[in-house]
Amino acid sequence: MKKLFTLFTGLLLAACVPLLCGCDDSDRKVHRDGDLSTEVVIPTSMDVFKGMEITVEGEGFEQGDQVALRAETDLPAQTTIRSATELSFRIPDEVVDQTVYKIVLRRKDDYQVLGASRLTVKLAIRVALEETIRGFWGGSASIAGEGFAATDKLLLKREGEAGPEVSIVAVDATSLRFGIPAGFPEGTYEFTLRRGDEQQVLGTAALVLDYGGTVPDREGASVKGIVHCRGIGVADVAVSDGDRIVKTDADGFYHLASDKRNGLVFVIQPSGYEVPVTEASPEFWHPLTADASTVETRNFKLEQSDDESYSLLVATDIHLANRNTPKDYKQFADGFAKEVTTAYNGSARKVHCLNLGDFAWDGYWYSNKWALPESKEAVADFGFHFWSVMGNHDNDPYVDTDFGAEIPYRTVMGPVYYAMNIGQVHYLMLDNTVYVNTGGTTGTVGERNYRRQFTDEQIAWVKEDLKLVDPSTPIVVGFHCPLYSNTWNSLTGKLTVLSALDGGTASISKLLDCFAGRAAVHVVSGHSHVNRNNQSPTHPNVYEHNVAAVCGTWWWTQQYAKNNICTDGTPAGYKVFDIDGKSIEWRYKAVGLDADRQFTTYDMNEVKKYWATDATAQAAFAAGNDLRGRENDYNGVGENEVYINVWSWEPDRWTLTVSENGRNLPVEQVWKRDPLHTISYDIPRGAANKGDLTFPSGMVTHMFGVTASSATSTLEIRATDRFGNTYTQTMTRPKAFTADPSK
Repeated sequence: MKKLFTLFTGLLLAACVPLLCGCDDSDRKVHRDGDLSTEVVIPTSMDVFKGMEITVEGEGFEQGDQVALRAETDLPAQTTIRSATELSFRIPDEVVDQTVYKIVLRRKDDYQVLGASRLTVKLAIRVALEETIRGFWGGSASIAGEGFAATDKLLLKREGEAGPEVSIVAVDATSLRFGIPAGFPEGTYEFTLRRGDEQQVLGTAALVLDYGGTVPDREGASVKGIVHCRGIGVADVAVSDGDRIVKTDADGFYHLASDKRNGLVFVIQPSGYEVPVTEASPEFWHPLTADASTVETRNFKLEQSDDESYSLLVATDIHLANRNTPKDYKQFADGFAKEVTTAYNGSARKVHCLNLGDFAWDGYWYSNKWALPESKEAVADFGFHFWSVMGNHDNDPYVDTDFGAEIPYRTVMGPVYYAMNIGQVHYLMLDNTVYVNTGGTTGTVGERNYRRQFTDEQIAWVKEDLKLVDPSTPIVVGFHCPLYSNTWNSLTGKLTVLSALDGGTASISKLLDCFAGRAAVHVVSGHSHVNRNNQSPTHPNVYEHNVAAVCGTWWWTQQYAKNNICTDGTPAGYKVFDIDGKSIEWRYKAVGLDADRQFTTYDMNEVKKYWATDATAQAAFAAGNDLRGRENDYNGVGENEVYINVWSWEPDRWTLTVSENGRNLPVEQVWKRDPLHTISYDIPRGAANKGDLTFPSGMVTHMFGVTASSATSTLEIRATDRFGNTYTQTMTRPKAFTADPSK
């Protein structure tokens, strides 16, 4: 490749020559009556490769002139005189890296030093390695640069490990083209050029590949594609449009006769593989943009994965809306997001997260300019798969039909119901809110009302999906609204399980009957902003984990009490499921607290004192409205009672013991509001808002009481979960009543 030097005045060269000529030229005749050539400028440094052709412009070149590179000795350079104003010479193979060479023009016995330059000798120069190189398996990709040779080798290294050598299929004056074999892994690589014993690192680039073959047509199919792993088709993988499910053939091809009702197609991730992920979003679906008469091709990538053991984070009700003080997105970033990225990004153990809806908040989409795209961006730094379902607040508040209101979700997040396999567990991610939104229209937010139920189309799809699942496979079913809630039976002094879906038991059975004869089914749900765990009273193989909210009380309590607490007193958090094969264990994780913190204790002597004497509490109770009668919350509590709120209590599966001076005290479950939530939200909010509360404390399903022998005795408290994990606290009394959940 020629290098053209821009013409400058010869005076600059003349001034530089005495400084650049360091060797003894007394044995040479120097042309002094006038330069052999003029108007030549040589850069003081150059990147070159051996054999590179350099072109020099000037005045006075003659046929027969020769160029040499002079350091300790002269290195003759093959020279071509092109005209009186242009010559070229080639960099000799003997050139030494980082050496300053005088560029000498020889004419018979005369010579002239044209200049001097420090030469950086490389295998290739002007290499332009893109940040992302895109190509196809079985195809090739190119790297721009000069100096490549057909005999060169190209090595790729990933994450510091010695990588494979790829074949160079073509070289020209401006680029190198290398082949990409089928099965070659995608990823970020360091590219190294090797020539004999020499090598040069060209840079780092992400290699992003796709299937480059042709998917055959099939009569009646409006959607077709291939499911492949590194360009090689994977057989027997399920693909769906949300109505129909088909499987790939032996070559990995699928064909769907789809009416494209849902406007998308998705792959059901098979065991032993995982879909790619971009900024935490699993790439398991593609939009469909044409009508049913047009055939669309949508291919799916898979990557082999050792997914037998992993941690599953179940999070719900994030409720980002660009509101509150501090802003909800800042509380989210500083709390949940910081905790899970610190703990799990780069974890040696595989991690997945299930987001159970109300990711955004429909009432603020347009007024606060924050909707699903902004919420999705808030988790972009999560270094693991972030699977989502929609909640009632993830619908478009300008639309008064369920299907129409879901369009933004399907456009940004993907299907509203789908399935995947992770290891030996099958996951069903469903939608059980039917958005009604009375009065909603373009430019007008409706009432945002909804029904809690599953559509018939979705139930039909679930049945088709389960035909492909072995009955012994554990199933995790995720959706937003819980199946069950609880009330207190005052006659028995125990909790009663109630149906929480509209339509009651009949509506629940519509879904749960699909799991008849199946192994364990774990339902995970949100919506309630409290922790509840219920065995289905009608389906013994179904257990529901209703998980407390990431946002606590809709991000309010940080403003009032510098904490994040749910309406049942549970610190905001998420549930962690550790899965090994078919074995599943779990526990609740409060954001910002140690994993071994599983309950809060209250010295009710101090709580009652607060109720009776705190000025803010008195002002709030006096305001009435939603706080009317709340001054009587603990009237029936006796002296020296202690309350223990066991956040993720499971009836009949956890035990709680309290001892005083080595003697166990009787423990009874109580049906009361949580004092911590009341002082963190109800009282300060009520005092400031004339007693009006949007999210008041609810009756707690996991509160227990004991009576101590005195106001100053120390209690030893031990809670044991179903897996034998124990959580303890030594409670020194009197215990101050504060808004700090870590106390």
